[in-house]
Amino acid sequence: MAAERDLVGGIMQLANLLNRRLAPIFEKSKITPQQWAVLAAISDEDVPQTLVALARRLMVTKQNMTGMIARLEQLGLAERHDDPNDLRSSGVALTRRGRGVVDKVRPAYDEWVRSIGAEHISERDLQSLTRVVARLIDALSA
Repeated sequence: MAAERDLVGGIMQLANLLNRRLAPIFEKSKITPQQWAVLAAISDEDVPQTLVALARRLMVTKQNMTGMIARLEQLGLAERHDDPNDLRSSGVALTRRGRGVVDKVRPAYDEWVRSIGAEHISERDLQSLTRVVARLIDALSA
């Protein structure tokens, strides 16, 4: 039980630390780490993503995703498009400005991500940790 508590506590501390360390990369573009996660998820797909698909991918509630998309719309970074095949659904896409933010931020973000592994964790350990985290996510998502 202590090992599990230490693991959960460590993951929560790591998440907080990652958000703090990443904040300067995003501040230049006036976005938060959470907004970056949404923008990156939208930019990874060639077609507009539904709120449900984005919420599922980022493991947040649909209501939470609705609020995040509304804020990105206010910032002019994302826009919703009604789905002509399903009037209950809308797709979310990046605006030109949103694409510009992603294109500007991604190189610095990718470099920062590469640096944490290269400086502190071997490639083998990083791959192992990635697999363990994925298994934990799967287990908690079930």
